[in-house]
Amino acid sequence: MNDFPWGTLQQIAPDQVRDIVCRAMVMDHVGTTAPIGRRMLSGYLGLPEREVRAAADALRDEGLLIYQPTGMMLSPEGQAMLPQVRALCRAFSGANDLEAQLSRALGIEHVTVVPGDADASRGVLRECGRAAAQRLRQMVKGGMTVAISGGSTMYELARLMTPGPANVMVVPARGGFGTSTAIQADSVAEELARNMKATCKLCHLPDGLNAHALEEMQKLPDIAETIRLMRSADIVVHGIGRADEMSRRRGMTARQQEELAALGAQGEALGDFFDEQGAIVQSNPSVSTELRTRNPGARTLWAAAGSRKTMAILAAARHQPPHSLVIDEAAARQMIKHLT
Repeated sequence: MNDFPWGTLQQIAPDQVRDIVCRAMVMDHVGTTAPIGRRMLSGYLGLPEREVRAAADALRDEGLLIYQPTGMMLSPEGQAMLPQVRALCRAFSGANDLEAQLSRALGIEHVTVVPGDADASRGVLRECGRAAAQRLRQMVKGGMTVAISGGSTMYELARLMTPGPANVMVVPARGGFGTSTAIQADSVAEELARNMKATCKLCHLPDGLNAHALEEMQKLPDIAETIRLMRSADIVVHGIGRADEMSRRRGMTARQQEELAALGAQGEALGDFFDEQGAIVQSNPSVSTELRTRNPGARTLWAAAGSRKTMAILAAARHQPPHSLVIDEAAARQMIKHLT
């Protein structure tokens, strides 16, 4: 698919290529967001509604799309074709080239770029979670321990994970903070373990405990066992946050947030805040940082989405590139602009 001469085909039959691209994009987005109406889909795709209607009608006539009162959805035949359709969309969007450029520029072994912008469509965030789940399935082996953080992208990964190899242990990669219980690290770890058919050990600790408090908590047998597993995790999976958003979520005062901004903080991961060049400008008390969660030999998988997180992802990657990165197209394109 990567070597297919799309440029030549565009020169020979530009109208037909546009039709193919439009139909593939409609199938891709309907597969992600169904049921959905034409007007809303037109807004997501940035295409005139008449083009979306023509593509949808053609797909319906081919038996790949179904119209229902609640909106459009793929037929079983369309659903079966979805992996191939998404491969087409990746080729059209240039995602494969973006992956190669980011891999070379940042020294990342494996990069996956998902078409779209999660800031414009919740469905793109879901697809980033799906892609991250697929990557995790490729990485995990029987007998491994997986540590995963919280957050919206991690929640989608956990929700869309499928059963994995035997004897896998899942633990949280950090403590809890913020107000949404569904995306706390403990909740995400539990969801991931359930869908992987793995064993799970929870932490039940808030992020932000100081070293002395953490030391005291480790005297509890259940907590001590979870921390031991966190420290020896074979795979560490987490998202990347914007420094300004994460400082608010962590409950910092307005003055602390201003001081952090003055230090040039752009991104946050597992309690550490990074500036644009990747230097740690502040390390806050965290279950993961205080207890040195990461095993030096652990493999790392990051997933983050949305063009607004461009500088946050770059800052974290410049500090220490992950082994695998999953991002959306909008963030990837902005990152390339900053790198060239």
